[in-house]
Amino acid sequence: MIYANPSAFYLLLFIPLFFLFWRKKAALPRIRLSFTVAKSAGNALFQPSTALTLLRCLALTLCVFALARPQSISKSQERKANGIDIMMVLDVSLSMYIQDMGESSRMDIAKQTFENFIQGRKNDRIGFLIFSGEPMTLAPPTLDYGLLLSQLKTVQPGGPGLRDGTAIGDGLALAINRLKKSTAKSRVIILLTDGDNNVGRIDPLTAGDLALGYGIKVYSIAIGTEGRVRQPLPMQTPLGVTYTYVWVENRLNPGLLTSISEKTNGKFWRVTDEKTLQEVFKTINQLEKTEVTTKDKLHYTEEFLPYLFGALFALLLERLLATLWWRQWA
Repeated sequence: MIYANPSAFYLLLFIPLFFLFWRKKAALPRIRLSFTVAKSAGNALFQPSTALTLLRCLALTLCVFALARPQSISKSQERKANGIDIMMVLDVSLSMYIQDMGESSRMDIAKQTFENFIQGRKNDRIGFLIFSGEPMTLAPPTLDYGLLLSQLKTVQPGGPGLRDGTAIGDGLALAINRLKKSTAKSRVIILLTDGDNNVGRIDPLTAGDLALGYGIKVYSIAIGTEGRVRQPLPMQTPLGVTYTYVWVENRLNPGLLTSISEKTNGKFWRVTDEKTLQEVFKTINQLEKTEVTTKDKLHYTEEFLPYLFGALFALLLERLLATLWWRQWA
C-alpha cells in the first residue's frame, strides 16, 4: 500500500485542535430540564458529548486518509518468447537394433536422448519424423510436447511398415518441407543416423542445398561403430518375438554429413557411446537458446473509497446519536 498524496497527512495535526474546540463547546453551561436524577450519576462514568466528539474526529481522520489517496500495487509481467522451430529426424533402419553403444540398443539410447531434449525445451515448436528407406512424419512442429513424447515411445526399428534402407536425403527433404514456411527466428534440423545413404530419390547434398536456401541449420549425428557388427533381427513366433543374429557391414559417411552441416552453418558429431550422445544434445541445447524478453508493468488501484465510506458512516452515526438519543449533549 502506498499513498499518492502523502502531504495530506499534515492535516492530521489539526485533529487535536478540533477535538479541544468541540469539547470546550460541549462544556458550555446550558439550561436543561431533568426529569430523573439517575442521569447525572451516569454522566460521571460516560460522557455522550465525548463520544460524539470522537466520532467527528474519526470522520475527519478518515477523510484525511482518503485525501492522501491510498493505492494498492499489482505487478504483471509481459513475456515474449522468440522460439525456435526444430525438426527431429531419426533413422529407424533395422541396424538401430544393434547394441554397440552400451547395454541398450542404438534405438533405445537415441529415444531416451530425444526425450530428454524435448523435456528440456519450453518455448520451441518441435516436430518429429522417422526414416529408413522412406520418411514419415509423426508430428509437425508443435508445442504439444505430450504428443511428441507419446509418438516417440511408439518408434521401433523398421518403423510402421517402412521400406528398409537409409534414405538420408529423403528424410532431410521432408523435414525441410515441414520448416520452410516457418516464421521462427531460427529453424533447425537434428538428424541422427547410424548408416550411409543407400536408397531414396533425393541426394543428401541436394537436400543440404535446399536447407541452405531456406536458411535452415542441420545438426547431424552419426552413431554406432563401423565395420562388421552383429545385428539382431526380430521374428514373430507363436511364443512371441524372438531374435536371430546376422553379421552385417555397418558403413557410415561422416564426410557427407559434415558437408551438409557445414554448408548450413550447423555442426556434425561422430558418436560411439551413450554419454557422448547426451553431451552432444546438451551442446545443441546451448547453441539453440530461445530468446525470452520480459517487461514488468505496475498497476495502481485507488483504495480511498473504504476510507470515504467510513468517514460518511461515522458522521451519519454521530448525527443519529445527536438527534435521537443524545440530543441534549449535541
